[in-house]
Amino acid sequence: MWLSRRNSILAALLVGLSSPSTFARAATTTLDQLPAPTPSAANENLTSELLTQSVSVSGGTLYLTTLQPSGQNADPVAVTSTFVPSSQGGTVRYLPLTLARSDAGVGLTATAGSGAMGISRTVGTSLVLVGEATSASGVTDKAAWELNVSDSYVTGQAIPIIINAKYTGTGTVTAASTTLTVAAYTEVGGVETAIAGITAAQQFTGTASNYTFTIPGAAGLTAGAHIMVEVVMLVTTSAGALTGQINSISMTM
Repeated sequence: MWLSRRNSILAALLVGLSSPSTFARAATTTLDQLPAPTPSAANENLTSELLTQSVSVSGGTLYLTTLQPSGQNADPVAVTSTFVPSSQGGTVRYLPLTLARSDAGVGLTATAGSGAMGISRTVGTSLVLVGEATSASGVTDKAAWELNVSDSYVTGQAIPIIINAKYTGTGTVTAASTTLTVAAYTEVGGVETAIAGITAAQQFTGTASNYTFTIPGAAGLTAGAHIMVEVVMLVTTSAGALTGQINSISMTM
């Protein structure tokens, strides 16, 4: 009976914590179930129980401890909960392509130009960011996102950024000069400061693939920090035209 009550308490706690951007429900594991002393006239034989359960949730583990006095129908006398972040912490968060901005901080349009990517959407078929087409030359286009580091971020941990990208067209690519670069900046009181140590530029190809960049833990970011993340896409051809394309971008924090 009391286990049923305790499970109800745990379920209610998880409902309160669950949201698309924080915790998710998971199976319950019993860690310990021991007699625990609760001195009282009703518990002279010290037959109460101390039960600790663990629940795996996004970003770590939730522990629920319940103290149950003797008697099958007795209600718990104490319930405590503790969240312990994992070494990485956080959840995967996709940055909305339709909220991307130019290097100047202005919202993107449907057409790439002047160094800014464009938003390309075909209803029910595709949603991507595209760059300007090359013409036996190199073209650089950018897209940026302003956001806050999530509340589930574990201070001191690296933040992976995964970009899925490719180029399209029939031009002759200059591979060494067809790259993705990620830059990030802190924003404090209107002052923007570049974050050092992010993974260097990576070449990308005509096959849609994931490219992982990392903001280092040494950047000193904390939960709730205000940052700007920018992707720089360079596509170069020796002949003909190619167009760079960002299919998705996500961060784990």
